[in-house]
Amino acid sequence: MSGGFERADFSVVVKNRARMPRPWRWEIYRAGRQSPVEHSREYFDLRSAAIAEGRAALVRLLEKLKF
Repeated sequence: MSGGFERADFSVVVKNRARMPRPWRWEIYRAGRQSPVEHSREYFDLRSAAIAEGRAALVRLLEKLKF
């Protein structure tokens, strides 16, 4: 089901997408795409919290894709 992609082709990026006090959102990208394949529905007040949640979401996505 990987479609020719490898685990390393997916990455988490945290971006400042909103106004304070909760500006941070994680996004998961796949190599070759400009838009995210998945992103957080909620925004985070701390960048570190968004990173941690994004990494957990990436693990879940890769398990779902059977990587």
